[in-house]
Amino acid sequence: VGDRVAIEPGVPCRRCNYCKGGRYNLCLDMKFCATPPYDGNLARFYVHDADFCFKLPNNVSFEEGALLEPLSVGVHACNRANVGLGHNVLICGAGPIGIVNLLVAKARGAAQIVLTDLDQSRLDFAKQMGATAVFKVTSRDPKV
Repeated sequence: VGDRVAIEPGVPCRRCNYCKGGRYNLCLDMKFCATPPYDGNLARFYVHDADFCFKLPNNVSFEEGALLEPLSVGVHACNRANVGLGHNVLICGAGPIGIVNLLVAKARGAAQIVLTDLDQSRLDFAKQMGATAVFKVTSRDPKV
């Protein structure tokens, strides 16, 4: 009680075949904080399942700890795609998760990293963060 922690925001059922097989991220009964009908955790104190909490060392700030979960998304995506030295990467979306994916791909030595988005300001930021090229998508119509 009272520890400074980073959380994995999704808590699975722990009983289904996905959970028992170690792929709990695919659990169909996932309770994900801040996704209705579950409340978020923007509060001074928050109760969360202990096995999905990771104690922060004293030299890690709250701000750094808050970035661990989004960073883990980028690391997982780059692991799944086997991104490595000299690879070319396309990231669709230059929001927070897209930017984290950009940073992880860059850290893993990707040669060309291209991002797409609907919003020019996000693309400008991606370019500042090291994207090789950015392209603005001009339609939400999947047939275009």
